[in-house]
Amino acid sequence: MRSIFTNLIILTGFLFSWSVAFGQSKFAFSATAAPFYGHSVNKAIIPIDDGSGTYTYQVWKSEVSPKGYWIGLNGRYSFSQKWSASTGLWFGHSSLKTSNSSSRSHFFTIPVIANLQTSEKKLSPYFSAGGLWNFGTTSRVNIPDIGTVIFKSDHNTLRISPMVGAGIIYHFAQRLSLIAQPTFSYSIPPSGVNTRAYQLSLNLQLMLKL
Repeated sequence: MRSIFTNLIILTGFLFSWSVAFGQSKFAFSATAAPFYGHSVNKAIIPIDDGSGTYTYQVWKSEVSPKGYWIGLNGRYSFSQKWSASTGLWFGHSSLKTSNSSSRSHFFTIPVIANLQTSEKKLSPYFSAGGLWNFGTTSRVNIPDIGTVIFKSDHNTLRISPMVGAGIIYHFAQRLSLIAQPTFSYSIPPSGVNTRAYQLSLNLQLMLKL
């Protein structure tokens, strides 16, 4: 957790110095809130001893669909009236209930995104593409008759998630804008991990131009 806040301080300082170096009129800060729906399919091959020393192999499969939200802060630099790049730090929370357990998870991610605003009108289409760099996940699983068990992800965590989005940006004041954008992200699994996971979200941003 300490390393996360250290990275946040470094990132904030970098974004501030970036705005000074390149001109404040091209720089903006925004707050993000994004409810999401996720779905993942996990497969594993399990060896089973039949008692005679001979192993058979069975394919184990599980599917889960967690729901949650992202909240975070972003910095955006505009290269032109249409093109910009943004990054920041997001905190995520998700929950999942099954027939025999319930769980809550939290995690952090750094988005690195390129944005395209197709016109300079008050209301304009807004497109984004980039990726999410995911930190480790901490999950608390409540199992009946056992209690709460805490799991922390290791090096097999799904670290990189390419992301695309398409929505609108509305400039309702000289320096204030609202961005509404459905997004889709897909997690790239580490080598040797048979997992497919995607996430659909509605990214809402309130942006202040400096």
